Amino acid sequence: MLGMSFSATLQLLLPVSLTISLFQLKGCHAHVDRSILREIIVFCLPAIGIALWISTRWPLPIEEFVAVLVLIFSLQDRLGFIRRILHQLLKFQRSYVTLMGLVHGASNLGGSMLTALAFGKRLDRNISRATIVAGYTLFAIIQIAVLSLAGESWQIDKATGVGLMLTGAITFWLTENHLFPKFDSQRYRTGLELLLITTGMILLSKALIN
Repeated sequence: MLGMSFSATLQLLLPVSLTISLFQLKGCHAHVDRSILREIIVFCLPAIGIALWISTRWPLPIEEFVAVLVLIFSLQDRLGFIRRILHQLLKFQRSYVTLMGLVHGASNLGGSMLTALAFGKRLDRNISRATIVAGYTLFAIIQIAVLSLAGESWQIDKATGVGLMLTGAITFWLTENHLFPKFDSQRYRTGLELLLITTGMILLSKALIN
């Protein structure tokens, strides 16, 4: 939205994302789905590294693909045939996780696919949240490492970065103490559904406008 390059956008977002994720992970790490986390480490992180290194040189416009995929996942509770298709798709979870890594490295949109995966597997809200947070944490760490190794000069000044990290920490504290406790499993799932639909529509609109 601000017209920044992909690398500069990551430099702006990743420290904030990592700060919030670490705060969240501290309180929910015991609920992480270990099988999904192992697949993220083995299949997703290398794909992120490869795609991010390539995308710092040749940006890849894949918003349409992510938008359609996220919208499909979001509609599974409403349309039975989509639910059946996704049930078959998730039998190839390793391929999905690898694709998620490639998408995230190329566009930073893999987080939506991770949320969609947790939504599609109908995980308990605590397990869903913890697994997504653990994935986001690993995503941010590998992205920062690749950007450093790729020789990208840091374009965001330290004061801006620190200010955003502090804002992120305060936002997390408010959400953790005053919003999340009010969500039971059904409300959490409905919230994820609305988040996925909104994300998909924004991505699709952006792609069509461009």
